[in-house]
Amino acid sequence: MLEALDTLTKNKQPFVAFKLPNAQEVNLYYQKDDQLHMTFDFSEAGFLMAPFADTDFYSYIPNTYSHRFDLPLANTVIRSGLTVPDENQNPFVALVQSALNEFENSDLKKVVVSRVLTVNAMEKNAAQTFQNLALLYPTAFVYYWQHPATGSWMGATPERFANVKDNRLHTIALAGTSTADEGQEAVWTSKEIDEQQLVTEAIEIALKTTFPSVETKVSTVESVQAGALWHLKTDVQAESQELSIAKVVKALHPTPAVGGVPKDTSTAFILENEGYDRKFYTGFLGLFNGDSNADLFVNLRCAEITSKGYNVFVGAGITPESDPMNEWRETQRKAKTFCKAL
Repeated sequence: MLEALDTLTKNKQPFVAFKLPNAQEVNLYYQKDDQLHMTFDFSEAGFLMAPFADTDFYSYIPNTYSHRFDLPLANTVIRSGLTVPDENQNPFVALVQSALNEFENSDLKKVVVSRVLTVNAMEKNAAQTFQNLALLYPTAFVYYWQHPATGSWMGATPERFANVKDNRLHTIALAGTSTADEGQEAVWTSKEIDEQQLVTEAIEIALKTTFPSVETKVSTVESVQAGALWHLKTDVQAESQELSIAKVVKALHPTPAVGGVPKDTSTAFILENEGYDRKFYTGFLGLFNGDSNADLFVNLRCAEITSKGYNVFVGAGITPESDPMNEWRETQRKAKTFCKAL
């Protein structure tokens, strides 16, 4: 697998390698030219890569040419020992404070703010980093995307965006972040519990607004582990003859777990205050086969590959109970998820 990915990387050939949650194999889709394929109605099939920004056109790599590799043993992880850079603290703390001020002046209830860490690792092998991610995070959706027109990206996300099949939709409300000692579950405060409930309710409202006849089923809240972090999660399921990928995307993206509540107010705050382009971070990605069959994930715990290393993206959900320094520390912990694989 590493040799094949190295060759594609060096040739700057469009490809995507990915591992589904709990899978033991890696799938590879690749192109024999450098055409940028775009879809607006999801009628094609392949691997989709969508940005955070609102758009009607989405890039994808067709499944015309494909291959499958078995994952090696977990003891093949090779790490560099790189540490998470301690940078941009003051601007991020100021950004969180701006969000706290906004709660008093608008209808904003939650907003996810983010930042970028520059990790210099020019000598590190990207294919090995991808393999490390796949082995370190078996329950995550892990991917490595390359296209000359979009740049190269890699990540290990714990969050499903939408699974649509046979007129059934499965999505999740994942919010709140904590840590715990080995063998122990996280202890949650009212801040995380309220944040997760906001996300769940916003998803329900979005689905019922777009699909008035739909009946949603929401599971009880559970604690789930993603690497060294814990999150609160509820499963949301719906069934309707009206379901389509295009409608689901417009209803849910960006989810309140990566944008905020209300959607319009939080998105406007992000665009006006973050000070950088998220690009594909907090977009969605994954498999689709026509407008009624898809398995898509939110692009979290990810990085853009640069000529010098990686731009690692991290964020935190801000509510009126947030403490700016605590949120800064949360983003540092999240950055370790990706950097651990370097």
